[in-house]
Amino acid sequence: MPDYYTAYGLTIDSQVDCPQLTRLVPQPGNSPADVIIRYGETPQALKNPLAQGAFFQANPTQFLLRIKAIGSFLVLEGREIIIEPAPQANNDDVTLFLFGSVFGAVLHQRGYLVLHASAIATPRGSVLFMGNSGHGKSTTAAAFIQRGYRILADDVCAMRIDPSGCPVIIPAFPQLKIWADAAEKLNADIHSLHKVRAQLEKYALPVQEQFSQAPMPIHALYHLNIHNQPDIRLENVEDAERFKMLLDNTYRAHFLDGLKMRGEHFRLAMAVTKAGLFRRVTRPLYPFLLHELVDLIETDFSSKPLAGK
Repeated sequence: MPDYYTAYGLTIDSQVDCPQLTRLVPQPGNSPADVIIRYGETPQALKNPLAQGAFFQANPTQFLLRIKAIGSFLVLEGREIIIEPAPQANNDDVTLFLFGSVFGAVLHQRGYLVLHASAIATPRGSVLFMGNSGHGKSTTAAAFIQRGYRILADDVCAMRIDPSGCPVIIPAFPQLKIWADAAEKLNADIHSLHKVRAQLEKYALPVQEQFSQAPMPIHALYHLNIHNQPDIRLENVEDAERFKMLLDNTYRAHFLDGLKMRGEHFRLAMAVTKAGLFRRVTRPLYPFLLHELVDLIETDFSSKPLAGK
């Protein structure tokens, strides 16, 4: 029997157990699900891919991801996901890729701007943390949660333009993924957490009580960097650099050409460049100075006008 969930503002009808998502109780007369996830056979290859890489193929209506020892995932028009798991794959393996690259393709197909970022909800609007893997996006977001803020998204951050023309972050689901060393900085007991995959020292941190379920206008975007100096630096990002920053931090940007979504991506990214504060933050590689980093960012975004004002 399928279960019903919600993520990214979508209703999901899934044969796959998705413990990281918010579960829904279907009501009589409800509209059909936005996305259906089911098990089934997938093709070895797409017939006419416009783009392909070592693990994926894409055309305007289809996306195929094949990961050895995990399985194959076929996405159809952003509405259906067919999964053919490898014999040795378990549910953790499947859902790690399902709510990473696969759902990234779904969101691209549905016309979202998808960033490799974490986002929190603040009284002034949403605040995003972008940057390369290992630069502290999830760790920074988790530190803000410890200060009473709420999470909107982690790692795969989706936004759309609302009816008033304002770019808004669409809430994802109530979970952060943190590495063991980040858990130590946050004083989180990893023994009470579930590994996202058996082979990784990365843990699922449930944040149901700290999850914000309402779409929120963008207030500020911070690009996290590291250097070998002892100080933390905060710099404004000028208009000319903003689009490139969004492009560099687009989630799985190499999918866009095959999906024929490059034009829509350009339109959405240009709207976001005008939406809020853009900052570059550079911290020491060691020590991390997490609390000092959060102090600086919090002071910065709190001192600026409300989003959209």
